[in-house]
Amino acid sequence: MDPENLALAKEEATLTKIRNLLNTHKVKLWEAPYYDNERRAPQEAALHELAVTLKADLDLPLPHLFQGLLMLQQHALEKLAARDRFKESGVASFKLRCAKGLRCKVTKVDMEMDKMGAELRQQVSALVSTPAEQLKLIISGKVVRTEASLAGQGVKNNSTIMVVKVGDTKAMSAMEEQVRRLEETKADAARLGGRDGAQDDFSLQIADQSGKPLDLPAGEKRALVVAMSLHEKGRAALKVRDYPAALVLLLEADTEFATTSSDILTMVDNFAILSLDIAWCYLNLNTVSELPAADERLRRCEAKFKESYGADLERVALLKGSAGNEMALMARLNLLQGIVAFHMGRDKEAGLLLQKCDIQLQLLAVSETDLLEIAGMGYSIAEARLGLRAAQGDRKMAVEHIMRRREEKEGIRRKEQEERRLGKLREKLGRCADGSWINIGYYNTLTGMGFQEKVAAAALRQANNSLNTAVHMLQEQPDLILLAAETREDDRGEPREEELVAVISLGYQPDMARIALRNEGSVEAAVEALMAGMGTVQDKKRKAGPSPQKKSSAEEDREAYARVSEGIAEFEEDHLDLDLVEEGAFLQKYLALLAK
Repeated sequence: MDPENLALAKEEATLTKIRNLLNTHKVKLWEAPYYDNERRAPQEAALHELAVTLKADLDLPLPHLFQGLLMLQQHALEKLAARDRFKESGVASFKLRCAKGLRCKVTKVDMEMDKMGAELRQQVSALVSTPAEQLKLIISGKVVRTEASLAGQGVKNNSTIMVVKVGDTKAMSAMEEQVRRLEETKADAARLGGRDGAQDDFSLQIADQSGKPLDLPAGEKRALVVAMSLHEKGRAALKVRDYPAALVLLLEADTEFATTSSDILTMVDNFAILSLDIAWCYLNLNTVSELPAADERLRRCEAKFKESYGADLERVALLKGSAGNEMALMARLNLLQGIVAFHMGRDKEAGLLLQKCDIQLQLLAVSETDLLEIAGMGYSIAEARLGLRAAQGDRKMAVEHIMRRREEKEGIRRKEQEERRLGKLREKLGRCADGSWINIGYYNTLTGMGFQEKVAAAALRQANNSLNTAVHMLQEQPDLILLAAETREDDRGEPREEELVAVISLGYQPDMARIALRNEGSVEAAVEALMAGMGTVQDKKRKAGPSPQKKSSAEEDREAYARVSEGIAEFEEDHLDLDLVEEGAFLQKYLALLAK
């Protein structure tokens, strides 16, 4: 934090303390005896007297108190004037707050509520001397949409606009590219979130703290996958300290999380970590005082951490054998809570929280020598740091922790691969005459007896999964079973009856369902094509003449997976790998502010 922002933080904290005390005593600076509405002038004698009275409760120099009262009075009068003007003309007033890297020439902007977000961004662009394409406007924790009106987005008069610069000044179209990628990420995540992890190579799954996938309703899973994918993209930007881009992505994730049910959110701690990440961005952009509902957001985050990890991290210690890494999240949380408390004028609370963070940072410190030595064994720096914290600095135990975590992860991966293999085999074998899936165990038994794969499947299909009947048919009627198997292979171009029923049951016309299945080859891909075409598809396989080569569903999934996973860490505990260097720097600066 540079000297200018340190001074601003001190000024904001001073004004907050005065404002809190005025609210307690129900003092209205815009009314008599503190303001003469006829002469439109402050009553300095009354303000001096008020400053003397307040000094008994505030440890501030009298000149600072008086100056603070004048500033608060002016703010109140400006707010009242803006409210009256809005009632009369419909012109709203907004306060500008520039994030780190921008400088606002003026601190206010006026605009009608029926104007589009793009017009507001264009006007702000001129005030901050930055191309509109490189700006994002944030109001009340929401990114302003350029294509929607301010009123349509729920923007209120007298709101504060946080102005964030995203993109390189050398690339004028950087922002458009980011917006495109953002929408692309949402679409890709929604696509892959609907895939069946037991059958599809490219699917996004939601897992618990131990890495085991959670069984969620399809709609909730898709919404959570979109939100978590945006969160991970934001975290990737955090890793490279691109705080403006990170904040935009994290706020978009926050919006997506809001569409899911609260019951689902209680199953994962991602939403709490997201709140922490958003607050961390605001702090690094020197705008933590503009964090909407900062106190409440961090309080919910703390409640979720205590629920997930235990009041003293005892639950996560029991589950994982150590709570050292989760303590890093608690340290960042306590730091942010302390800083927010400072900005809200609660010095005593801020001091206690910052002291608690100081103790946690000391406990979490790791030896640089040990870190490099473990990394030299072939482990990543992140694994080394997490291992040392989990083992409380014991190098040998840290390596054992890393190896154990790798084995657990590999076990989960092997299980997922086996489930996916079985899912694909089940889809390949198909259903019996009664609609049930072919029993894979019986299928393996028949192939183990020497029967051909297609013949074994055909026999079980005809016998409705009766192993004895299937063996009898294979022994007594081998030619008929072989004929049935070959007939099914010849008819693979036409959809099976059970596939047609599955698609039609979703409300699509039978002829369109048949064409979609013939085009795509699977129920899932057919439904996706019908959704994209609003219930209508072209018969590509029977269309005369050459047609452009269309990517298969699997190829599109592969590309979507690559886009979503780009820049995202594969290490599942990456969110716990905090080097805590920046936290230490912020801690010392705010401890110094409190001391002054």
